[in-house]
Amino acid sequence: MKKRGMIIALAGVVMLVASFAVAVSVLEQGAIGGDFSLPVLLEGMFDQVSDNASLYPGETTYFSFDATSGTDQVLWGLQILDYRGGDRVSVSISNIYGDDFGTVESDQPAFFNTLAVPQSDVLNFMVENKGGRQITVVMMFTKNPEQQDRLVDQNSPLGRMLIPLAAVGFLLLFGIIVIIAGAIIMVYDYKKRQNSESSSYL
Repeated sequence: MKKRGMIIALAGVVMLVASFAVAVSVLEQGAIGGDFSLPVLLEGMFDQVSDNASLYPGETTYFSFDATSGTDQVLWGLQILDYRGGDRVSVSISNIYGDDFGTVESDQPAFFNTLAVPQSDVLNFMVENKGGRQITVVMMFTKNPEQQDRLVDQNSPLGRMLIPLAAVGFLLLFGIIVIIAGAIIMVYDYKKRQNSESSSYL
């Protein structure tokens, strides 16, 4: 009985297992001190990153960003570094003149928004902890994101992860193809054996 199909399919399964093992290893090495920090992971992608701020339930803190010097649009984001289910924040945006640019509420670990800047301005972001426990937040800002041509710093954690993860993706895809090929060969050999056995009875 030919076992070539089974051997090929088994090789594909080994590739899949290996790709998952490599992916887990890469992701674990990419974690900084066990925390998933977007500013660290996306190092070099932002014009300004705030200091970490701890907020008790109902407490507020302020972050500011200088949107002068030809700024037409601002990409801003917030991450709850120690996120748990039930955490929620609101971000109210204004300028130094007291103009209101709206409020954004979120119960996600991280989120990003864009804000049009009609004229040079200094923007204030009031962050309020709407949840029931103390949280730690960080904010990220980038001027004119559509005009930016930034690549991830190759020395950043994400940059160091990209090539291994690309290799993992290739290995995963190749493993799936090998498994399919092995299954086709097994079916072909099975039918060929059945036809041979049928012919021997005639």
